[in-house]
Amino acid sequence: MRKRFLLYLIIFIGALTSCSESETTYRIAVSQCSEGNWRLKLNNEMLAAQHLYEQDVKVDIVSCYDNSALQIRQIDSLADSGIDLLVVAPNEYAQIAEAVARTRKKGIPVIFFDRKTDTEDQTAFIGGDNVATGRLSGNYALELAKGLMKQQPDHRPVILEVTALLSTSPASDRHQGFAQAMHGHDEVDYVCINGDWDDNNTYAIVKKELTGNHRPDIIFCHSDFMANGAYRAAAELKQEQRVRILGVDGLPGEGEGIEAVRKGMFAGTCVYPTHGELIVRLALDILSGKPYERENYLQGMMITPDNVETVALYTGELKRQYEDMVTVQDKLEEYFGLYNVQSKVIAVCVVAILLLVVAVLLSWRASRKMKEAHRRIQQAHDEQTAFYTNARHQLRTPLTLVAGPVKQFLENYTLKGEQKELMEIIDRNVAQLEMVVSNVLNFKMGEGQPMVDDSNVEAALQQGVNDDSLQEERLAQMKQEDSEELSSILIVDDNADMRRYLRTLLADKFYVLEAPDGQSGLKIARECVPDLVVSDVMMPVMDGLQFCKKLKEDSITCHIPVILLTARSTETQQMEGYEHGADAYLTKPFNSSLLVARIYNLLKNRQQLKHFADGQQSETQPQLSTQDKLFADSLKDVFMKNLSNPDLRVDDLGAELGMSRVQLYRKVKVLTGISPVELLREMRLQRGYNLINSTTKSISEIAYEVGFHTPSYFSNCFKKQFGKYPTELRAE
Repeated sequence: MRKRFLLYLIIFIGALTSCSESETTYRIAVSQCSEGNWRLKLNNEMLAAQHLYEQDVKVDIVSCYDNSALQIRQIDSLADSGIDLLVVAPNEYAQIAEAVARTRKKGIPVIFFDRKTDTEDQTAFIGGDNVATGRLSGNYALELAKGLMKQQPDHRPVILEVTALLSTSPASDRHQGFAQAMHGHDEVDYVCINGDWDDNNTYAIVKKELTGNHRPDIIFCHSDFMANGAYRAAAELKQEQRVRILGVDGLPGEGEGIEAVRKGMFAGTCVYPTHGELIVRLALDILSGKPYERENYLQGMMITPDNVETVALYTGELKRQYEDMVTVQDKLEEYFGLYNVQSKVIAVCVVAILLLVVAVLLSWRASRKMKEAHRRIQQAHDEQTAFYTNARHQLRTPLTLVAGPVKQFLENYTLKGEQKELMEIIDRNVAQLEMVVSNVLNFKMGEGQPMVDDSNVEAALQQGVNDDSLQEERLAQMKQEDSEELSSILIVDDNADMRRYLRTLLADKFYVLEAPDGQSGLKIARECVPDLVVSDVMMPVMDGLQFCKKLKEDSITCHIPVILLTARSTETQQMEGYEHGADAYLTKPFNSSLLVARIYNLLKNRQQLKHFADGQQSETQPQLSTQDKLFADSLKDVFMKNLSNPDLRVDDLGAELGMSRVQLYRKVKVLTGISPVELLREMRLQRGYNLINSTTKSISEIAYEVGFHTPSYFSNCFKKQFGKYPTELRAE
């Protein structure tokens, strides 16, 4: 703000000292289509800009008060008065076109602003991009609708657009941009009602809609003036807290759009820029023969409750500056011919300004240096964090590969005498080494204290886990029936020794697959659909967090439990793992028995879709994840659609669901405990059971309807499933 004010002051002083030397004064006439606060602001900016530039310029402004006949007379009169350039905001172009053409024939350039027309009679156009304004408002309305849908998931938001007079280009373009934003968003209901620029008309439209059966949640009006009418209607019906109202103009001051957003009357308003000084600049470029653009669009912005305080402060200050500039301009007009500015005063002012500029530059330079120093400190901190994270990974992985086998030898092998004593010494010293590594890596910079206290150290020296809880977790379902097929485990780790160690732990209990990084692991997981994944976090190509996230987002693999093994031990890092979808998190070095127990526990807790065929679910059974629920619904829809087809194959089901035969079999087997063929048979029998109880169709008709080749086969399967034949059920 200070820089702009100083710039204006310098320009005023320059204009004051050079006015007597100017030989040419350009006369620019402005024909406004109407009155209003937006146009009053624009007029003040053009008047204030008379002395912003090197050329001497005089701006005269008239208004036709929405009367096209009056505007025609004004344009002809101005063209005959000897003006150098005409600036026009057309009331309705079709009616004033001939007057504009007459002006152009006299060699007078014509600039259209605010309202655009396709005509060769205009020299240039300048004004806001109304299509962009509508689109910006539409996108913000959709953001508000998303917020409503989060609060009320079952509610379908209604967005109402009340247009201004569509015969005017601003209204037509704003409607076009808003409709473009709404296109393709079927999650909302979009309603458009044609109105005009009057607030009373908008009030009547909105009141009618708010008392109807399809009440709007969000209302977009083509101006803040119209939006005030919409707010009046909502307040009268006690719905001002429910309805979100959007406007266009974004003017500062009491009763204007910015103040309405601050007070909570509007949910937002799109700034429709004025920039009268740019209109004068364009006119001077045309008159002085400088290069200029024929189409000049001014960009607006959306004012929301999040930025309204900052914008209000900025626009309020800018408004006061423009008012000061208009006051200065008036005084200059009054005293121009009466006083000459003394050269000494000018010199003092120039020196003071230069000193102030120097002070500003020094402050800016100091600010830049402080920001650069802060950036370097942050960079050093990030590099230090990366170093400790990598060091933790590089140190704890070898520790794991030492500690794990040692504990396994102590637990699973009969060692005696000196051999047992040596292994116990190794075990104790590995625990001490782990403690030292943890203290060094978790050391807080500047505090001189390790992040772990003595009691954590003591627990680590014992065994790292509570014996009772470990024993309880180890015993939970570690026993499986010999006839049960082996569960498959996918190990993902870039360290070949770690993969080999994990394979020795798991190979006698599970079918083990391996991958060296997350990208390879994702491919194998999609192809083979393992029962569980054990993954490292820090890996090349794709790290464990991204791998876990993508695994949980894929409908084929989203059900697979994931255990992350990592040296990242802080709570924040563990929370990051869980946020990416991990089911369990073990810090290296880990207890091998605890890992196996966690695997068995997660496999046990993998929920099955009981009573899938009739849509029931146990009250004690936890709900499926969103991805699994979507898959279950899709699977059931495909089954029900093909229920009557006796020749339906698993390959056909997989193709319709976008899965291979193996992927479909593994997914259904994990979720239901039975194969797709068995699940389809259960659904057919359940459907047959329901038809027997609810219809008078014959048993043969029902058998064919639910996809059985013969009624006899249907009856035999029915007997096995429900303990009675279909005829017995119907006889009851």
